[in-house]
Amino acid sequence: MNVKISIHHDNLDKRYDKFCSIKQISDEDKKSVKKFLNELSLGKVNRGKKVGDKRLCKYLDLLKIPLKYWDKPTSKLTIKDTEEFEKDLTTDKIKGARGVLTNNTKSNIKVALKIYFRWRFPSKAEKLVGWLDTSIPFKTPDYLSEKEILKLYKHCKNYEEKYLVAVLFDSGARAEEFMNIRYEDIQMPEGNENFVKITLKEEYSKTNGRVVSLYWTRSLEAIRDYYNERLKDDHKLNDPIFKSKYDNARRFLLRLGEKVLGKKIHFHLFRHSSATHYASKLNRQELCYRYGWTFSSDMPDVYISRSGMLNKDLDEKFENTELGELKTKLNKEEFERKKMQEEFENKVKELEELRNESVSKQDVIKLVQQALIKTTGQIKN
Repeated sequence: MNVKISIHHDNLDKRYDKFCSIKQISDEDKKSVKKFLNELSLGKVNRGKKVGDKRLCKYLDLLKIPLKYWDKPTSKLTIKDTEEFEKDLTTDKIKGARGVLTNNTKSNIKVALKIYFRWRFPSKAEKLVGWLDTSIPFKTPDYLSEKEILKLYKHCKNYEEKYLVAVLFDSGARAEEFMNIRYEDIQMPEGNENFVKITLKEEYSKTNGRVVSLYWTRSLEAIRDYYNERLKDDHKLNDPIFKSKYDNARRFLLRLGEKVLGKKIHFHLFRHSSATHYASKLNRQELCYRYGWTFSSDMPDVYISRSGMLNKDLDEKFENTELGELKTKLNKEEFERKKMQEEFENKVKELEELRNESVSKQDVIKLVQQALIKTTGQIKN
């Protein structure tokens, strides 16, 4: 049986010890939170849904921020305390270890607080925290253009680095999905096939497993070179093909981005970039499959509606249909117009020649009428 490679450090005991080392958190809440985590793990808090260590660690990280901020037991909190917390959280006066908190993190903190308070103070939880707004303001995800991805790729120094950049961008795999790609999951093209296929197994995925073809121009060479290099090492088919550890790869991407683009780049930025790249090339259903989204997900719309994406998609479709037909029609009309212009000029030359000869007025009128018929399709009186 394959062992899943986790990118998270989910040692719950160590995380709880670190939580307890924060002096501003009351002893009362330290004990209460421990019981809260235990009941979460048993499924007694979320209606029979057990919570694993990874999620329990997340609760600790989220709850420590408000509990540290208040610097007193939650049993002694007033509505004014929670109002001040909400205000300072919204205005970024409250920060995390890495600086300003994201809108997602702020929302998660408030959700965790509501769950904790409803568990601990059923009668007054609604008054204290029930009114907290947990909605997340929409923000279009950042992304790298294909041109920027190519710059990163060209600055990679070895096959492993090129594999990392190409596969993250082209497959749009999540970090944990990428780290769990095995030898057996890579299918090189055979016969008349042109593209590499990679299986992202469901047991390593946050959502649905899937098989994706890699179409980016550099993917085949990047995967072929690294795959052949790794085949030389002792391995089993179910061994992970990417050799480096997640933290090392994460630090490499950070250095590469700052050096080449002057930007901080990370694993998930490649997923955003991939979805943006393919949003104008695939339909909604194909996008959902490729990135492991449910068909009811709103995620495809985020990328499809990105500035210029929808118009670009329509432009390309019309270029191949209505506008393509219109272009053909205009070209044909231009040809006919030029043809008529030449015929008109020829008639003018004939008139010039007749002027120098003795011809009747009736003959001149007849020639003029013929020229008009050729150019306009009717006789003008």
